[in-house]
Amino acid sequence: MNNLGIEAFLSVVHHGSLTDAANSLYLSQSTLSHRLAQLEREVGMTLIDRGRGMRTLSLTSDGQEFLTIAKRWSDLVHETTQIRTRKQNMTLSIGSVDSIQNYVLPPVFELLTTHSKKIDIRIRTQQSSELYLLLERGEIDIAFSHLEQPMPNMIIKKFYSEKMVVISKGKLLSNGKILKDKELDTSYQLYFDWNTSFKAWYDGWIGDRNYPTVHLDTAQLLLTFMDNDKKWAIIPLSMAKKLESTGEFLIYYLEDPPPERVCYQIRSRNPRASAVESLKLLDNCINSVII
Repeated sequence: MNNLGIEAFLSVVHHGSLTDAANSLYLSQSTLSHRLAQLEREVGMTLIDRGRGMRTLSLTSDGQEFLTIAKRWSDLVHETTQIRTRKQNMTLSIGSVDSIQNYVLPPVFELLTTHSKKIDIRIRTQQSSELYLLLERGEIDIAFSHLEQPMPNMIIKKFYSEKMVVISKGKLLSNGKILKDKELDTSYQLYFDWNTSFKAWYDGWIGDRNYPTVHLDTAQLLLTFMDNDKKWAIIPLSMAKKLESTGEFLIYYLEDPPPERVCYQIRSRNPRASAVESLKLLDNCINSVII
């Protein structure tokens, strides 16, 4: 595959039209179309649906599958270029679940980016199971997850733990902050399946009450679904404090709380050479700001 064709394909996916993609690459539309056609001949598949009357372009089913390969190809070309040109910048690719990335790691990222040495940082947000796959394929150097999945070629260690609390926009108690089990109506709960220990606790805690009808898998969705004062969720304290700081949310504590949420740091036993020093710097930043 040629790099120009991959670049053209990814630009079309990003912009949704040949015109915008061509402009972004400073090419004529005919040149961009030629590169795409050449790429399709090389891979033997039609990647982009060019149906008449379509205001925006869409990927064919083959194009959807090829997109993952194209992104990986682009990343490999970028890394190869760094080696070939002997860049002195350190590199670091970080993967994390969003509740850790958005509510635990920001001060670490801030400290890391102010370091005197230039680091080429890439950050990806994925589900826990996907992070292990990315580490195995060498697409990321380190991951932060709330899932412990022992693997022989990985180093897994606990780096942070925190209480689980209840968050709501409404006043769930007339006074005080400690909630008893039966004081919470589970029909208004927004449920997160944080990890296996949380689920085991929850199955016993809920008793004969109804299971929640809304299950969420990303922390940001809470802002969308928490649309009235009766709704509530059980979330990590770091996330709850961030929401409380907006002035819209209140934090409560359960009389029979869940186990603390444990965050794990996972990395390969044989990291990329260009990431070794960056990983050491990341460790120093974590030790400085994570208590």
